[in-house]
Amino acid sequence: MSETIYLPGQRWLSDTDPDLGLGLVTEIEPRRLTLLFPAIGESRVYALPDAPLTRLVLEPGDSLQDDQEEPLTVVEIEEREGLFIYLCRNEQGESRRLAEMDVSPHLQLNRPREKLLAGRLDSNSWFDLRQQSWQQMAAEAVSPVQGLAGPRISLIPHQLYIAWQTARRFLPRVLLADEVGLGKTIEAGLILHRMLLAGRARRVLIVVPDPLLHQWLVEMLRRFNLRFALFDKERFEASDSDNPFADEQQVLCSLDFLLSAPKIARAALEEEWDLLVVDEAHHLHWSEEESSLEYDLVEALAEQALGVLLLSATPEQLGRAGHFGRLRLLDPHRYPDYQSFLDEETRYQQVADIAARLLDDQALKPEQQDLLEQLLGDVADLDPGHIVRRLVDRFGTGRVMFRNTRHRVQGFPRRVLHVSELDWPAPYAAIEDPAQALAPERHVPGWQDCDPRLGWLAALLNELAPQKVLLICASRETVLELQEWLRLRHAIHAAVFHEDMEIVERDRAAAFFADAEEGSQILLCSEIGSEGRNFQFARHLVLFDLPLEPDLLEQRIGRLDRIGQGQFIDLHLPLMQGSPMEGLYRWYQEGLNAFEQPSAVAVTLYEEFSNLLHEALEEPALTEALLEKVVQRRVALEEKLARGRDRLLELQSCDQDKAASLVAQIEEQETDSTVADYMLRYWDAFGVEHEPGPGKSLVLKPGEHMRQERFPGLAEDGATVTFERNDALVHEDRQFLTWEHPMVRGALEELVSGDLGSAAFLVLENGPLPSGTLLLELVFVLNCAAPRELEASRYLPPTTLRLVLDRQGKDYAALLPAGKLRGRSMHRDRPTAAKVIKSQAELLRGLIVQGEQQVAKQAREVVDHALDRMRAELEEEQHRLQSLSDGSAMEELQLLEGHQALLEEYLPRTRLRLDALRLFVRV
Repeated sequence: MSETIYLPGQRWLSDTDPDLGLGLVTEIEPRRLTLLFPAIGESRVYALPDAPLTRLVLEPGDSLQDDQEEPLTVVEIEEREGLFIYLCRNEQGESRRLAEMDVSPHLQLNRPREKLLAGRLDSNSWFDLRQQSWQQMAAEAVSPVQGLAGPRISLIPHQLYIAWQTARRFLPRVLLADEVGLGKTIEAGLILHRMLLAGRARRVLIVVPDPLLHQWLVEMLRRFNLRFALFDKERFEASDSDNPFADEQQVLCSLDFLLSAPKIARAALEEEWDLLVVDEAHHLHWSEEESSLEYDLVEALAEQALGVLLLSATPEQLGRAGHFGRLRLLDPHRYPDYQSFLDEETRYQQVADIAARLLDDQALKPEQQDLLEQLLGDVADLDPGHIVRRLVDRFGTGRVMFRNTRHRVQGFPRRVLHVSELDWPAPYAAIEDPAQALAPERHVPGWQDCDPRLGWLAALLNELAPQKVLLICASRETVLELQEWLRLRHAIHAAVFHEDMEIVERDRAAAFFADAEEGSQILLCSEIGSEGRNFQFARHLVLFDLPLEPDLLEQRIGRLDRIGQGQFIDLHLPLMQGSPMEGLYRWYQEGLNAFEQPSAVAVTLYEEFSNLLHEALEEPALTEALLEKVVQRRVALEEKLARGRDRLLELQSCDQDKAASLVAQIEEQETDSTVADYMLRYWDAFGVEHEPGPGKSLVLKPGEHMRQERFPGLAEDGATVTFERNDALVHEDRQFLTWEHPMVRGALEELVSGDLGSAAFLVLENGPLPSGTLLLELVFVLNCAAPRELEASRYLPPTTLRLVLDRQGKDYAALLPAGKLRGRSMHRDRPTAAKVIKSQAELLRGLIVQGEQQVAKQAREVVDHALDRMRAELEEEQHRLQSLSDGSAMEELQLLEGHQALLEEYLPRTRLRLDALRLFVRV
């Protein structure tokens, strides 16, 4: 390199910043060299003699463009007075002479052959990381749990099954109707995450009631790393776009907002949405006579959306007509009119009765056996399980509705209620309004001096220490006053959590509460502040007061009452005797039986008896009569629910064996995962600083000598991350890094989309190879460039084909697996590496050509195998859809057939390209 001669007109590339394009030598001084980079319109000055530059030297067969971007192919090369002249041929076969200074400045040496022959070497670490990146991307593309393993969730079988079953459909239009507490929001998030990751959805609209906007925003971000744009009138009016909805790919808004002005509704309808999600769908009113404006708008959105997810915990409790109306939104062809739906239900109930008897090992009645043979033909050779599976697939609402119940889903803790009877102090007794008396501290100044709950709370914390305690009350003001009282009177530092705090503040409070060693013993939450949060690492819940609405009470308890929580949770209620709270307590305990188990009919009972409840709170003498009526009505409703239990729908909602298999696959994937090792090596090579943080976390910070100004997904102030699912569930302030996390995926994609790690040179100083051995490792990538929504990578993932050729072209790839040979990377000894490569250039070019010829046959076999797999899978699904007796899948079947036709075109077009080269020399 010390003998390098620089001349004006020569073309050079920057080793440190290849994105500059081709540089042109413009000025030469004794100790400085100036290059103009026309692609960016800038000049750069380099110190001599060790300028980090590589001369552009093209070879016969290379492709290039002139300064007018005309494609050319090099035929011969001449050198005159230190400058190259290329004899080229254009696409019409015409010959041209091109001086090197007229080569397009946008040309970059991104091809591994040119990089290696020019001596532009990367470290061996980057070469290994590049190959691991391709292999991991291939593994993810074919993984049956793609999109399910990355979110920050507990691995709950029924949730994973619903997401897996729905997201794989070509028309994912379903009603998610699990009972309260079984995770409909998580199911919707999993479906969405899987579809976005697979490329089958880009534009998403989530419509929820106003009070749930923040909860959905936080859930999508914290659990699924999905950033939604929150739309309201202010944001809509502030946009200068013709259609503000076109500004964002993923939009979250309320139904009230969409209906607040005709122009807003029109704007939403003008956009194309891949997926529409509507929460609390039971509020959409429909009857044969009329439908609500809310229903009409959702119907119009659903007509143009490919996928639709409706969420409702009470799908049938508000009437059969409303239930039909929601099914009609999902599939108007399958559910064309209400009377046909009612007629079909009569027959469907007979099918459900057959399934129930088969599941209970009971013999079928003669008329049931006749109906079964009429529906399925001869089933004499089938066991009951296979018969039920066929019934599940072909009849009822199973294709458009999922409903799991606590009766069937196991794993919830047992609730234990502890009631402490306290006095009702005189200042509180003076409150006349019973509604105000339910939260008396808000209406009595200096309430801390008379409220017996405070002393009781301090004693409880002392008794339970160091166990974690969650306290929920009605208002933010009470939370802050309780915090101050505990600090001043008992030197107890309580974390607080309420609606006026920023998301980051809430995260910090929750993390401080979760810290087992140095965190606070108690977290004080307001009503809305606890929405959507998981505090299942705690076992004790203090109900400082009681809400009137039963769904709010269930929401409070639901912060701890979660699948996998443990054997039991303790509910602590400080009850002031003689107060309206005592009457409300009896309503919940004796009337609804809502403390020790969730009540599926509590909301219905509250709607029916709310007026009588308010009267009883004002006049306690009315309580006994009220409770007698409520109990009778509750028993009747619960019996009706039990009689209407749909065994066929339960089976469709969760195939226990398949669900368990999904959980097992994710757990096995996490056990065997190398994501931590991969990211640690990547951070080290990139220059990201990392050090152990609290518990099982790592603290990341941008390093002073990073390769670029930013690392994918890493903020300027750094991040705290964890690779452990349990740690991430407890500490929501830590990013949960999996192969699906945006930071990890960003690192993978950035590496394979550039040329970093595509050329390396190792000197082997020991090992099994004899001295003087030269080997060339060639890594090819077979990648199908089809539209993402076709999911071609399910059948043909980005596949690496590897050869290790000796001087005679013999392949040693099978004997020398990737990573087996270790040596000294020559990327820091450029002069020596350049001499060796130059001396072997002709041999290396020949081996590359020979390798391309050898690997072509392997590539054809891989493509043929992918075509066979695609045809087998899609044709099997087509046969299944054709067998559905109700014709509900005809539109999906047509989409599937078109999908296969496109894949038949794209898969054979798959291109093979050389992705990386590594030279081995044994000394």
